[in-house]
This record gives sequence, structure tokens and C-alpha cells, in this order.
Amino acid sequence: MRKPRFQFSTIHNFLSKFPGFCDPEKHSLAFLNSAQFLGALNDNIYKLALIFFLIGLLGEGNANTILSIIGAVFVIPFLLFSSMAGILADRFSKNRIVMIIKAAEIVIILGVILAFWVKEVWGSYFLLFLLATQSAMFGPSKYGIIPELVPKTKASKANGLVTSFTYLAIILGTFLASFLVQMTGGNYILVGCFCLLVAVAGFISSFGIKHTPPKGSTKKIDPFFLRQIFHTLHECRKYKHLLISISASAYFLFIGAFTQLNVIPFAIQALDLSKEAGGYLFLAAALGIATGAVIAGRASKKRIELGLGCVSGLVIALSFFILGISTAHLILAILALFILGVAGGTFTVPFDTFIQLESPEANRGHVIAATNFMSFVGVLLASFALYFFNELFGLTSASSFWVMAVITLLFSIFLMIRLSDLCLSYLAKNILFRLIPMKTEGLRLFHKAEKPLLMLEEGSWFKAWILCGIISDLHLLIPQHKVRRFPWFERLFYSIHRVESPQKFETLVSHGKVFLDEKVTPCIYLQKKKPIPDRQTSKLQSILQRRKFEVITVNFQKTGKTTTVRFKTD
Repeated sequence: MRKPRFQFSTIHNFLSKFPGFCDPEKHSLAFLNSAQFLGALNDNIYKLALIFFLIGLLGEGNANTILSIIGAVFVIPFLLFSSMAGILADRFSKNRIVMIIKAAEIVIILGVILAFWVKEVWGSYFLLFLLATQSAMFGPSKYGIIPELVPKTKASKANGLVTSFTYLAIILGTFLASFLVQMTGGNYILVGCFCLLVAVAGFISSFGIKHTPPKGSTKKIDPFFLRQIFHTLHECRKYKHLLISISASAYFLFIGAFTQLNVIPFAIQALDLSKEAGGYLFLAAALGIATGAVIAGRASKKRIELGLGCVSGLVIALSFFILGISTAHLILAILALFILGVAGGTFTVPFDTFIQLESPEANRGHVIAATNFMSFVGVLLASFALYFFNELFGLTSASSFWVMAVITLLFSIFLMIRLSDLCLSYLAKNILFRLIPMKTEGLRLFHKAEKPLLMLEEGSWFKAWILCGIISDLHLLIPQHKVRRFPWFERLFYSIHRVESPQKFETLVSHGKVFLDEKVTPCIYLQKKKPIPDRQTSKLQSILQRRKFEVITVNFQKTGKTTTVRFKTD
């Protein structure tokens, strides 16, 4: 890696004389964003231009086959090389990796121009494979470097900005691919020359990113990369909500890829538009994602709001359904795609930010690489889903969107259950508290307690939901009889646990011992008043049991329209 650094030093010294490049400490994020924006722009211009190029050569009857092949070819490098890219990102300086990758992009685009000139079909597919390979190598360094460029409190905003510009690149790339093909009369060589200018600009931008020291990982590239990916994902299970966040990030790429692929046949079949117009139609979704990413970045100023992502999943499902019924209604289809995009942006930013910040620093590149791998498994599955739905099962493109609505609804419900501690809190704070006047008394007792144990008296699910909005990371312990009718209950819900229904106060307290070493607040859900402490118990035993927690009783009182939540100790 040192040799490229020496070769690039002349360019770096020259550019350092210009504004922005002379102060990388201040402008690094902007240059990173520029480099990734231009790379995403090239990816989308070439991918869509290649679709038009091949449909023109092979005929519209092969459109679904061409779309499926292009989707698969673009995804395979992310599956093959994500693990390698993560290891390199953890081992070498990330900004130097970015420089090398952007230089490789220039060489690949020169090959694109040649392939368009000779009208080589399989050569064009191979160059798409190479372009996707450099994007796969870019991913872990691009996302892994963000925590090294900005403070932790600004990471959500930075991710929102990067995601927003990524989809602005999709918007512009989708537009430019259709526009350039039409304006040049199908001269794909000129389209390739434009991509070359974009690649050069991206290469120059990479020199404005400040130097980041290598993390010094000693892990070597494993040719059996699936084993490395599996090992990384297995390790992620040790970190709270990390694996589920990776799954959510992958699902976003799945629905995004499916929408992008299916919208062209949808435009032709349902809206009676041309294939070029179908390319323009996806702009609505991309613009929505860019908008949603900015909204999510601002909504998550100090706290990563995974609950926002859960709610956004429900909106995505609704948008798919509306899209499916918008046959012959262009305005409704555009509106549905835009709402789908906004919800997609607010869905993905919280999960991506959580992955970056909560993954172990020494192996962050590995985790991001594993996330990329899973994400592009989703993209590959989107290509297969398009083929199965439209070709094998004979569904219309509109009906395929209905199927996606059902799948997304089920996945969103799964997320809400597995992230119940965060989702219930988010819904209470942002919906419930806006509808119901609320005040608290004695909340300072909770904040002063080192290890509080809450007891919700005369509880109801509605009261428990309100309490989740007041106390972060609340886990409910539900007393029940010894017979367990639903053994899957505890495995399904993350923050709701069943405990044996006790008769003694000391036994109730002992149920919270499993939370001693966890950063959560246990709350015992009682249908009646709490039991009176057993005064016959040995004083020493009582002291040992009670010292583990400071027991705080919670009860509710409604006065007029205002609900008062009272916290008190014995």
C-alpha cells in the first residue's frame, strides 16, 4: 500500500494548493461524499445505459432476462469481494484505499468506451462486473471511515448526508442515462466519455480526504470468504441489536433493487410508457430516499432511532400496496414511489448508523463488509424474485408489488417485535405523548438510583407502553403461573420476559438479578399492588437481596385529561 501513496504524492502536493484540499481536517467528509456520489453516479449511468444498449441490440422481448442478468452480474462482486474489502479496510489506511479504487474506476470506464464501440455484449457484462467490484472494494472503507472523520454525535447526520447524496446520484444517474442516450441519438461511446469525466472527478475528490491511520488488523484474506462472513455475523450476535440491524440494512437493498428492476416493466405494462420513461419513473423513489435520509439524519441528533426504522417499514409496505393498485394512474404511481422512497430513507439511515457506531472498532471493516455481503445477497434475491414472480409464476409487475407489500409488512412486524425496547419507546414519545397530556412526579428518584428496579402497580399494557416512553431501555417482567402455554414468547420479544408468579416481595426482587450486568431497566408488571415485604425473613438475607436494586414503585393517576405517572420508594 505504500507504493501507491508515493505515486500519488505528486498529485496530492499539487491539489493541496487549492481551496478545500489545503484543509482536509475540515472538508474530509465533503470530499468523501463527493467521491462516493460520483462513483454511485457512474454506476447508475452505466448500468441503465447498458440496459438500454442491450435491449436495443437484443429486443424488448428479452427485457426481463436482460434486467435479471444485469442485476445478478452487478451483485456477484459484492458477494465475492466484500469480505476481502473489509479485511483491507481494517488493515490499511482507508483514505489510501479510496484513492486506489477511484484510480481503478478510470481504467474500467476506458474499457466501457471500447466495449460500446465494438458492440460487445458479454464484454459489457464483464465491465459491469469490474465496475461493481471496485464499488464492493470501496464500501467498507467508505462507511468505516465516517466515524474517523466526524464526532460520534454527528454520525447520524453524516450518514444521512451520505445516503442522501447516494440517492441523489441515483436520481441524476437515472436521468442522465436516459437523457444522454436520447440526446446523443443512442451514441453510447459519448455516454462512456461522460462517465470517464465523472470518474476523473471522483479520483480528484479522493485527495481531499484526510489521512487516516491503519487499524493494524493482522487478519489475512481467507479464500473461503463465506466462512469469514459467517464468523463475523456470529460474532455480531454478542452485540445488542447489531445482527438485526444488519438484517434490516440488507432488506432495504432487497426492496430497493426489486423496485428499481420492476419499475421498468411496470411502466411498460401498467402505465403504457417506454422503457426510457420507466427509467425516469424511478427518480421519484430515489428523490424520496434522499429526502428521507436527510429527515432521518436530523431526527437522530443524539440518539440512533431504530424505532423510526421500524415504523418506516410499515409505510414502505403501504406504499407497495398503493403502487400495485396504481395501474393506469401515473400521478398515483409517482406519489407512491416518492412515499416509498421517503420511508426507505428513514428506514435505512438509523440501521446503517447503528452498525457503524456499535460494531467493535478493531473489526468495523469486517462488520461493514459482512453487512455489504448480506445487502447484496438481498439485491441478488431481488433479481431472482423478479424472474420468479414475472416469468415463472406469470404475475404482472403490479401484482409483484402486492407480493412485496405482504413480505415487507411481515418483516416490519418482525423488526418491531425484536426491537420492542426501542420501538415501543419511540412510538410512545412521538405518537402517544402528543395525544395524551402527561406529567411525572418523583422521576428524579429513578435517575438518582444506581440500579433501579421498577414495580408497575395495577398495570395494564397501555400503562406499560407509557412507561416505555418515559424510561429508555425498559424490560418488562410479566409474572405468570408455572404452566407456559407459549414457549416461543420469550424468544420472540426482546424486552418482554415471563417470570414465575411469586407471592413474596423478596422473590419478586430476585427476578431482576439477570439484569444486574446489563444496561437496561427491569420493570415488574403487577396486576395488583406489590406484595408487602416479608418481615419474618432474616435481616441479613433481606439486606443482601434488597441491596442489588433500589425498588421504585410506579403507579398512574388520571386527573381530568392529564395522566400523572408517580415514582416513589418505600
